[in-house]
Amino acid sequence: MSLLKIPKKPFSGYKWKWASVQCTESLNDPIVFHGVLSGMAKLEGKGLSYSSNEFRYELVRLENDLKDTPVSVNLSGRGGDRNLIRNSGQYWKAMGLIPKDSRGVIELTDYGRQVASGGVSQSEFSAITIRTFRLPNPYISSAHEVEEWLAAKLEIFPLLLILQIVRALNETEGEGRITTDELARVVVPLAGESNHELEEFVSAIQSYREDATQFEKWPNCTPGANDMRMLREYLLFLEHYGYLIMDASASCTRFQTPFFYNQVIDEEIEDILSDAFVEKGKEELLRAIRDDRIASGMEAKRLAVANGRPEQAKFRRQILDLYGRCVITNARMPEILQAAHIKPHKYNGPEAIDNGFAMRMDIHRLYDTNHLKIHPDGKVEVSDRARLDYGMTIPPMIVIPETANREYLRWRIDNYVGLC
Repeated sequence: MSLLKIPKKPFSGYKWKWASVQCTESLNDPIVFHGVLSGMAKLEGKGLSYSSNEFRYELVRLENDLKDTPVSVNLSGRGGDRNLIRNSGQYWKAMGLIPKDSRGVIELTDYGRQVASGGVSQSEFSAITIRTFRLPNPYISSAHEVEEWLAAKLEIFPLLLILQIVRALNETEGEGRITTDELARVVVPLAGESNHELEEFVSAIQSYREDATQFEKWPNCTPGANDMRMLREYLLFLEHYGYLIMDASASCTRFQTPFFYNQVIDEEIEDILSDAFVEKGKEELLRAIRDDRIASGMEAKRLAVANGRPEQAKFRRQILDLYGRCVITNARMPEILQAAHIKPHKYNGPEAIDNGFAMRMDIHRLYDTNHLKIHPDGKVEVSDRARLDYGMTIPPMIVIPETANREYLRWRIDNYVGLC
């Protein structure tokens, strides 16, 4: 396969920065990222700063709640003057969730409030981010760096480009995959020249896999100590929200770890990548995503995969034998009942009767997409969107079964963000 001409760096400092140059991979995990945002939302409007004891308490609570899950994060030591937002606030600023300069006072943007409240679902948030996250990003780059990008007449939508490349590889090879190393050695250097077609990225990656030595003279766009980690953050974002699947079992370095295209949601990904969403603002994108049922389609397919786990069948039998009816609607037909986890399986929620409810299929979907919440005291909370369709058919209170674990209910209310 013929090699492309060696690309040139558009300017000496050209690289892809993620939301923060001081990467903390665990902050990219949705339950941490949105958990911190939720903590901000609780305290907003009280004149409190990010160095306050109240904000530190929210961070400590979140860290404690995640101790028995696969997510490892140190938040308890990130309060006070050298707090989390002072050092890593770009994670939330770059996504447009908190203002660029709030002078240390806890404050969200209108969009940040929508995301924190669940008014924008996690699938909607991820789709919007893929379409709008661009380089240069003034939240994470200096004014001089932004000027260099503008002088080179260069603008890149990195998450969008990665997804386009992996999908094209999937169509070409029947298996789309990419590594951080391939991003660094092939994609980033090539993207520095704005005249390349998608097919050229695919061809270059295939050539790199055949003989990496051919690329030894290509420019090094990851000279800094954290540059490879920043690139990996892009892949982790797409993995966390279900677009890619990381092969954690691969016996290789983390920069060689392959991330595979999730073919299950190919139809929805195709819609996100379509030209119909070009040059739309966040609100316009949100309306278009809902009109095209992109997020709802992704959520339905993810739930189908989760419900297809081998252990789920046994769990369903146990829950239906115990309850026999939907905890919300009292529907009794076994054909329309499912077993819903209170604490999600993904975060080490057990396949045990104290961690489940019997729910009608549509109610289960509302519950797992966070449009319906059940508090430990039995209060039922429904999103504004769900209320439009369900009206008063969902009761404001239920009697929590004695077998249900109240701590799991508390954990879900405090931490669950709507991704299974």
